[in-house]
Amino acid sequence: MAQYTLKLTNSVIYSIGDTHGCGRQVIDFIQKLAIRSELRGEARPAFIQLGDLCDGFAFPKEHTVDVLRVCNQTRLAEMPELRAALLDSGNRFIDWERYAGVRGELTGRELLETAQEDIVDAVYQAFRCYETLMLYSRHQQRYPQDFYVIFGNHDADLLRGRCAYGRQQKYIMLGLLGFSPQEVLAHMTEGTPDIVLRHPWLKWLSERPHILLSHDTVYMHGGPTGALGDRFAAPHNGFETWLDEIDKARANGWDDPHFTEHECFLSPDGAANDWLRHPERVLNFLAAARRQYCAVGHSPFLDFEKGPMLDLANTPHKHLFATPAQLPPQGRLIKHDTNMKRIGELWACRHETGTDVWTGMDAEMKESALRPGFENETCAN
Repeated sequence: MAQYTLKLTNSVIYSIGDTHGCGRQVIDFIQKLAIRSELRGEARPAFIQLGDLCDGFAFPKEHTVDVLRVCNQTRLAEMPELRAALLDSGNRFIDWERYAGVRGELTGRELLETAQEDIVDAVYQAFRCYETLMLYSRHQQRYPQDFYVIFGNHDADLLRGRCAYGRQQKYIMLGLLGFSPQEVLAHMTEGTPDIVLRHPWLKWLSERPHILLSHDTVYMHGGPTGALGDRFAAPHNGFETWLDEIDKARANGWDDPHFTEHECFLSPDGAANDWLRHPERVLNFLAAARRQYCAVGHSPFLDFEKGPMLDLANTPHKHLFATPAQLPPQGRLIKHDTNMKRIGELWACRHETGTDVWTGMDAEMKESALRPGFENETCAN
């Protein structure tokens, strides 16, 4: 079995979509699920998180004011590591707007005291991402046979450098992790994975698997691209070869074409790859993998064609984006991303392997059938 692919033997699996800086909520949720699972008599269930640990996109406005008060009363009080990293360590942070100018560097207190809303918001979100890395790496090391984190495209974006997402957040988070302004600037402009992997949390992140295989399900962050679905068309073979190719690509680094943004299994959302238009790629992929289901994160919009209103706050389909779903073709695509990066909802999908039983668990521990696909309408209208 390839290094970045793991096989699970658990009979019950709970899987959760993209984190995007909400690691504390997810860990608390998993602990509640574990207690509930034990009370139900389930034998050693697995808990899977489908990647994208960092980059919250837009927290509510009430979270972007008076960050020092918020952090002192909650996160800094609860986690002395966070306070030490920001205020007590002597860490300095790159001023991403003026790094070529006079100021260049800021202290943690200067970051907190700024009146610029975008900086305040980025500091808050960087805290959330820092906390997520810390909690996840510790939890996984404590429960190595029960808790799994899958590598996502935002994780690759962070480790690759030259980031496309959450640039301001990442400048600050890397500073919290102890990298100097010069190191952060080099990574964010040139890409220096060898430098950032010196930090144990980032090294841990880099070692996360790409694919988890249960008896009947492929768990992955993004899903098969159209090209990958075509590759696995009849006679439906070559899946193991593809897994080996991923391993070899990882040896080449994240600039390898296997990890190209919007064109790979981490982010299969190129212009021609709408899920509604290409259901056959899922069936071809599953036939090659000899599995019944493909469980993915990455996008809350899987049962919609792309359109100009997709990411706008006033979309009429927000409630659908924020829930997991069992989608066509044939109910074999399980959507996990519930839009946490845009203030979505926290859900887990529960599956009994070897059966067709999939249910959703909300944050209140209420269990219900996954919603079916939403048809005959698109977000473009």
